[in-house]
Amino acid sequence: MIAQDFSFKKIEHMAWLVVPYSLMLFLLLLHFVTLPFLPDGFEKPYFILMPLFYWSIYRPSLLPPALCFGVGLAIDVLGGMPPGLNAFMLVLLQWLIKDQRRFLMAQSYGTIWALFTFICFATLTVQWALYGLSNWNWPHFLPVVKSAALTTLIFPFITWLHIVVHRILPVASKAYH
Repeated sequence: MIAQDFSFKKIEHMAWLVVPYSLMLFLLLLHFVTLPFLPDGFEKPYFILMPLFYWSIYRPSLLPPALCFGVGLAIDVLGGMPPGLNAFMLVLLQWLIKDQRRFLMAQSYGTIWALFTFICFATLTVQWALYGLSNWNWPHFLPVVKSAALTTLIFPFITWLHIVVHRILPVASKAYH
């Protein structure tokens, strides 16, 4: 009886963990589809940065570096970027954010949003620079600014979804590293 109860709890725990990964997958897919509410030629938000930022602070056990690397590599391959560019950036960001998570957890939402804005602009600028270095041809910088601005503007809405998901996750998975 105890073994069955333990097994059921473990299965239930794993089932709940599907929810944040499904949200991350959804945001990853949004990275590659045409969004009907954006004007033609407008840069898309960098959707995957939002769950990386949120989960690295509030539940880093859900976001191991191997997952960040895999997601980044998928973005590189499917988006025609130099292999490893996004993978490197996502792993580096996950490590930096996770390293500062105790500080970040003590901050107000306004401060978190401001820090996300800085990280978003810095990340996209570094990616733009590395892409230019890899091709010896730098594209226009304005799309980078538009993408970072749009990502920053929709961050509160995506964060709200992450907060809802975070609240429904089992307590046992809240172990922080």
